[in-house]
Amino acid sequence: MPRKNPEKAQEINSKIETFENYWHDNKNTYNEYTQFIWGNQWLDEEARVFETYKKIPLTFNKLAPMANYLLGEQQQNTPSLECVPKSEEMPTELIDIYEALVDEITFDSRTKEVFQCAFNCAITGGYGAYYVDTEYEDEYSFNQVLRFKEIVIPTRCFWDHSAMSKCKTDGMFCGFRTRMSRTKFRAIYGKKIEQSIPPSNIEEGSVFNDDESITLVTYWERKYNPVNLYQLSNGRTIDEDEFKLIERIMVDDKEMLLDDGLPVTIEIKRQAPRYTVKKFLFAGDWELDSEKTPFKQLPMPFVDQCSFYNKEGTQVCRPFFKDTKDAQRYINYLGTQSAYLVKIGRYDQFLVSKENVRSNDTQQIWRDPSNVQGGLIFDPAQSGFVPMQLRPPELSQSLVQQFERAERDIQTCTGMYASMMGDQGNETSKLAIEARGKRGAFNTNTPFDNLNKAIAIGGELVNEAIPVVYDTQRTISVNLKDKGRTAVEINKPMDEFGGRVQHDMSKAKFAIRLVPGPSWEGQKQEALNSMQLVLQNNPQLFNLMADLYVENLPLSNNIELRNRLKTIVPPEIIEAGKTGEPVPPKKPEPDPMVMLKMQELKLKEQKLQQDQERLQMDGHKTQQEIAMRWQEIQAQREEAAAELQEMELRYIAESQRNMSNEQIAHADNLVRLLTHAHKPRPEARQ
Repeated sequence: MPRKNPEKAQEINSKIETFENYWHDNKNTYNEYTQFIWGNQWLDEEARVFETYKKIPLTFNKLAPMANYLLGEQQQNTPSLECVPKSEEMPTELIDIYEALVDEITFDSRTKEVFQCAFNCAITGGYGAYYVDTEYEDEYSFNQVLRFKEIVIPTRCFWDHSAMSKCKTDGMFCGFRTRMSRTKFRAIYGKKIEQSIPPSNIEEGSVFNDDESITLVTYWERKYNPVNLYQLSNGRTIDEDEFKLIERIMVDDKEMLLDDGLPVTIEIKRQAPRYTVKKFLFAGDWELDSEKTPFKQLPMPFVDQCSFYNKEGTQVCRPFFKDTKDAQRYINYLGTQSAYLVKIGRYDQFLVSKENVRSNDTQQIWRDPSNVQGGLIFDPAQSGFVPMQLRPPELSQSLVQQFERAERDIQTCTGMYASMMGDQGNETSKLAIEARGKRGAFNTNTPFDNLNKAIAIGGELVNEAIPVVYDTQRTISVNLKDKGRTAVEINKPMDEFGGRVQHDMSKAKFAIRLVPGPSWEGQKQEALNSMQLVLQNNPQLFNLMADLYVENLPLSNNIELRNRLKTIVPPEIIEAGKTGEPVPPKKPEPDPMVMLKMQELKLKEQKLQQDQERLQMDGHKTQQEIAMRWQEIQAQREEAAAELQEMELRYIAESQRNMSNEQIAHADNLVRLLTHAHKPRPEARQ
């Protein structure tokens, strides 16, 4: 509900004015270079001087294509975020869903546009910004979601200049100003409030209102609220709120703590910092809205290009094209001068005397320099002078050399050479071209790295807010790596008392880690190129990597295709890819008939052993009879052992022959499968 709050409004305006004084030079630099790269590169006084000398100021903008190249490169190099669970007991399914949700929020199509806008502002003006906010999923929903929002004009932002982090999210306040028409403001907040905000003739605290529009100030304030942490004797750490809820019993007039029904004691107690962030919306002296946010950091990251601090301790922001302005202006001057020389060049092509054009017919021919004839007629002069052809003036070679030098200066100042942006270089081999591209990428690494840091902060903000914002039972659509786009139900009670919850987002405790490099799609393309190179050298390896190959194909939904091709990869190969262990030798399947015969031979061996033992116990037989019988049994044993060994060797040989035949047949089928697409059609052969 809107209410008057002049004290808070004055506090905010004072902070804005303090930051404006601190940030004045950076703001001017941003406006100057943004206008120079994307707008007019001529100052009004310069243009007037050239026009005085009848010269038309021309622009040969070399910087805008370079900026567009950087923007395109950034689209291919969006980093990934990895969610690292803080507890080893967290279910794998919950980890996958949480990481997919973070990616869904941080890298959807709208968020990528937000990062592009911030990066564009940073490379052209020196800095950019974006913010993370909560809003309802749609106009008919009560579920809140997290959204990344772009800031088109970062010069209207302000931060706590005492913040120490690169992205200024550790400061105690930040905000930005926007303009809203009075018509729209009146429709949203009412005519009474709109009329109570009068136009201001001067900027008051850099908050300006006029007859047509009103300035709105979005302001975040961060408060420090320390809490006590307790480490229990069972190793668990709890905060002050959890400590108040822990169970207590009295034993011999002494209070005892119970954690999961077991007695515990407090081992260590310390005070830990905790921050809360509150959001305000002001117009004039009116507090239009205020709410507590789920963040612990300021949700408006500062996106730096490459700044430094001067001896006064003031941060100085440098646009990426800071050192190219003079070279670009020099190119414009040289182009304008060259065009002027062409413009004032003589149109007449011959030098003639009056006697050469004394007749009327001759004058009519020579009066029009553009008249084209097979031959030019002239009147003979008594002195014998004949018309002389005049060559048109040529541009000075020094102008051309200076123009080329200025182009090289721009490339040297930015580190972006023509060969990096598609021009033909001296390199001929693919490896040399790739090596040149990698070396050139070092020159543009700084703005990309700083943007990646800001993206990582955005991931941290999302990680802080998910347990609070996504705390209700709902169905979300996420892109799981193993299942593709899937609808998942989160915070679903598993019993009527709510003691067990499926996919409980409030219990998810993660740390966010940046994984730099190409975007997920870029990584898939690189992996696909690498696998194609391997298959070119050895196509028979396809049946060992078919599942990985199809995962990197540029298809939005390839689950069915992946499942089909996965069936041709042996399970032991898939397992070896996960563990890194070599594939154990495959044991041949036993033949039932062979196994039955071997069992019979073993039973015969056992019977002979029993006969031999029984013979030793027959004391009434003569020694000679015993010896003869002993030899007979021994011969039968040797015969049975030989037969058993022969059977085993025959079984092993037969198994190896079957396996060899299967491998040969599989290889032939694979070759036919891979080469089938290259066979000409019957009608083509005709």
